Amino acid sequence: MKNGWIIGGLLSLFASLANAQGLEQYQSRQTDLTTLAGVFGELHHLRRTCEPRFEADVWRDRMKKLIDLEEPQATDREKMIAAFNTGYRDAQRRHPGCDRRARDYAASRASQGDQIIRRLTAQLRDDEGPELVVGPTRH
Repeated sequence: MKNGWIIGGLLSLFASLANAQGLEQYQSRQTDLTTLAGVFGELHHLRRTCEPRFEADVWRDRMKKLIDLEEPQATDREKMIAAFNTGYRDAQRRHPGCDRRARDYAASRASQGDQIIRRLTAQLRDDEGPELVVGPTRH
């Protein structure tokens, strides 16, 4: 009977650790998604300012698709939308027009977005193969 208690206790411990790890992974993923939404907001302003013929609504559309694919809980969805809007306003304030600094900043933010997407899709890449890229559709 003593072994039954030990095994039961170990199973409980493992379940608790799995739940804690699951919560940490969930929180990390949500942080990445919110950060990515902010990057998309910045790129929405920057790319539509610098490349309006080619990328007027590309980043807003990508944001909508991200939300559709993730189906976040209401509070997480609100955080993502707020981050997108904040990113847009911050980029608009810092780069009201398109110049070399704005283009360089957009490239830097796209690179950061790519890094976040690689983290978010690491399991999918391991399972399915090709890598997804966030970078601009045209340079």
